[in-house]
Amino acid sequence: MLCLSWRMLRRDARAGELHLLLAALTVAVAALAAVGFFADRVRQALTRESHQLLGADLLLNADHPWPAEVADQARARGLRVAETRTFPSMVAHAAEDGQRAQLAEIKAVATGYPLRGSLRIAPAVNAADAPAVGIPERGTIWVDERLAAALAVSAGSSVGVGQIRLRVAAILTLEPDRGINFFSVAPRLLMNLDDLPATGLLQVGSRVAYRLLLAGEDASVRRFQNDLERRLQRGQRMESPENGRPEIRTALERAEKFLGLAGLLSVVLAAVAVGLAARRYVERHLDGCAVMRCLGAVQNLLLRLYLGQLAMLGAAAVALGVLIGYLAHFVLHAWLADLLAMSLPAPSLLPAGQGAAIGLLLLFGFAVPPLLQLQKVSTLRVLRRELGPPQGSFMAGYLLGLLALSGLICWLAGELQL
Repeated sequence: MLCLSWRMLRRDARAGELHLLLAALTVAVAALAAVGFFADRVRQALTRESHQLLGADLLLNADHPWPAEVADQARARGLRVAETRTFPSMVAHAAEDGQRAQLAEIKAVATGYPLRGSLRIAPAVNAADAPAVGIPERGTIWVDERLAAALAVSAGSSVGVGQIRLRVAAILTLEPDRGINFFSVAPRLLMNLDDLPATGLLQVGSRVAYRLLLAGEDASVRRFQNDLERRLQRGQRMESPENGRPEIRTALERAEKFLGLAGLLSVVLAAVAVGLAARRYVERHLDGCAVMRCLGAVQNLLLRLYLGQLAMLGAAAVALGVLIGYLAHFVLHAWLADLLAMSLPAPSLLPAGQGAAIGLLLLFGFAVPPLLQLQKVSTLRVLRRELGPPQGSFMAGYLLGLLALSGLICWLAGELQL
């Protein structure tokens, strides 16, 4: 059976009977694969950027110190851990025009911070910045440009922080996990966590945010997150790129909706192209099927022959379409490189599998209904060429295609409303 289907496929290919159907399916799979590869790279890049904006893969936030065993358990699972403490306080500087004081948001960080992304510092206000190496050394601080202007300080100046004085070592220009917080509008001061006890600023009733930053393999982070979520107590919460930062979540949701709409358009156009090409193919094979019926071919035999031929054609078109789509997504990336303003990681193999599955579903969902007419062709067509194709129920014939298209739309959209 397969050998005969293969011979029929080769004959139709040489005669040009399959060119339109092959082209329609290949273009459909290529379009879906190109969008899929590009969307996959954009999603990975957005996820990577969201982790950098959080400063970690998982952020543990509390209004009291985290137990030491939490950090120990995270390290035992192979996760990297960094600790920060953030609180508001007054800082002062003896400027030339008198003593200056300013309410600042003080952030004490431990070695290893940040776990994702990097700090950027500059030697002076309005000077060119560069990625920072490590954190402020003991006895030094980094202040942002707003605090430097308010206190009239520069690199080398001395600032009073609580009961001690610390030297300004650099101007802080970028802090990846600062984010947008309308309840924290004060300028920022970054200091070493080891200097915090000497300041005497942490007293009973102080508004201190105790944070543990965790980073590692996705699977390890998620397992630790699931285990710790059941043991959270009052005042403790976990933040991830998906639920911890509203601006990140909004950007991810909008990007996914846009890419979902692009995928929907490709699916609809692909369904129309495959359906029209399959109908034309069936109409050109009615005479051949009538002759085979006269020679004794039963309906099930004709159906199996053409289904086998369709499966081979689909496999070839899917392979070619995925390859073209993979190459085409580089063109799409080059076209939109200026708009992205960020590097994209390599795509995964998931879009290739999705493109193949979507291509085969479209092929059998919209090519099989017309193909079913071949098994019902009358033997009288050999003598009466004016007989048209067998008439059948439109809804019954294309119900499979409509169901396949509806399922693909829901899959690519990701939500029922869209």
